[in-house]
Amino acid sequence: MQQPMPKISRINLLRIFMFVLGAIFIVRLFYVQVIQHEYYANQAEEEHISKYTIPATRGLIYAKDGTSGYAPLVLNETVYTVYADPTYVDDASKVAEVMRNVAGGNTVGDFETGLNDKELRYTILARQVSKTQKELIEEEDLSGVGFQEESKRVYTEGQLAAQVLGFVNSEGEGQYGIEGAMNTELAGTDGQLKAVTDVNGIPLSVSSDNIEAEPVNGQNIVLTIDRGIQNKAEQLLKSGLENANATKGSIIVMDPDSGSILAMVNYPTYDTSDYGSVDDYTIFSNRAISDPYEPGSIIKALTMGVGLNVGVITPTTTYNNTGSVQVQDAKISNVATSPTGSVTMTQVLQYSFNTGVVQVLKWLGGDDDINDTGKQILYDYFTGNY
Repeated sequence: MQQPMPKISRINLLRIFMFVLGAIFIVRLFYVQVIQHEYYANQAEEEHISKYTIPATRGLIYAKDGTSGYAPLVLNETVYTVYADPTYVDDASKVAEVMRNVAGGNTVGDFETGLNDKELRYTILARQVSKTQKELIEEEDLSGVGFQEESKRVYTEGQLAAQVLGFVNSEGEGQYGIEGAMNTELAGTDGQLKAVTDVNGIPLSVSSDNIEAEPVNGQNIVLTIDRGIQNKAEQLLKSGLENANATKGSIIVMDPDSGSILAMVNYPTYDTSDYGSVDDYTIFSNRAISDPYEPGSIIKALTMGVGLNVGVITPTTTYNNTGSVQVQDAKISNVATSPTGSVTMTQVLQYSFNTGVVQVLKWLGGDDDINDTGKQILYDYFTGNY
C-alpha cells in the first residue's frame, strides 16, 4: 500500500520561495555588478560625462611689407558654434525660435531635425555666431544648449591676393590658394575635453585634469609676396586690361636675384571675406600658375636679353622689318604683316615683332642666317650654362 506524500507546511513553502527568490537576486546582482560591471560603468559615464572638442587656433598668413617688415593678410576672429544635446532640451520649439530670431542666417539648414531627435547627444544649431549673438542666446537660459568657441578667418586687405590666399569654408577647411594647399599646417590639431555635466548638459568644472588631449595650434605662414608690390600690380593689371578691352589677365613679379615671388595677380578677382557671393567658381583658381598658356612673347623678351648681354644689339639697334621672314620651311610673320622699314629693338618689344627676334638670333650666330652657333648661345642662356 502506497504511503501518502508528506504535506509541506505553508511556512516551509514560504521559506523555499524566499530562498529561491533570494538566490535569483544574488545571481542577478553578481551578473550585473561583476560580469556586466564594465558595460554599466560605461553607460553611467555616458549619462553624466560629455566630451567636447577644444578647437586649435588656425595659423596666420603674413606678407612682406617693405624691406624689413611683415603685415598680416589673414587673422582670426572669435566666433561660436551653437550646439545642443537633445536629451537635455526641455522646449525644442522655443530653442528653434530663438535660433531663428537671433542666429538668423548662421543657423544650420536642418538644425530642427537634429534638435528633435532624442537619440542624439550632439547636434549643431548654428555656426560662426558673433559674441553679441551668443550673449543674446545665453539670456534665454535654454537647457541643453551650449557654445564652442572657434575662429573665423578675417582677410584684412579685402581682395588683395585673393587667389593666392584662398579662403576657409564654413566647415573650417581651407579651399584654394595657400589656405587649401597648406590646410594641414595651418589648421593644427583639435584637442578634447571630458567633463561631468549638470542636468542641462553644462560642464560642472573645467580644469587641466579634464583635458584628454591638448590642442596643437596651426603654424603661421610668411609669404614672399610684398604687400605694396602686390597692391600696385593689381591696380596696373586692372587698368591695363580695361585699356586693352581684355577680360582677364595675370601678372607675376619675381625678384631676379632670389627667384622669390613678390606679386602674383589675377583679374577678375573676388573678396575672400565674401566668397559665398561668387557665381563663377573659376575665379577662385590662381590662373597665373594653373592655366596653360603659350609663352611666345616672353621668349621674345628673353631673346632680347641674350642679345643685349652678348653685345650684338643695343636698344637703338635697327633692322629692316619686312613683315615676315622665311626660316627654312617655315614662314614667320608679325601680327601686322605689312613692312614698316627700319625698326629699333625697343620697338620690336613694344610692338611684339616676331621678325625682329628672328633677326637677333641671326646676329647671335654672326651671320645673316640662323646657324648652330646662334642656337647654341641661346640654348646655353635659357638653360643657365652661359
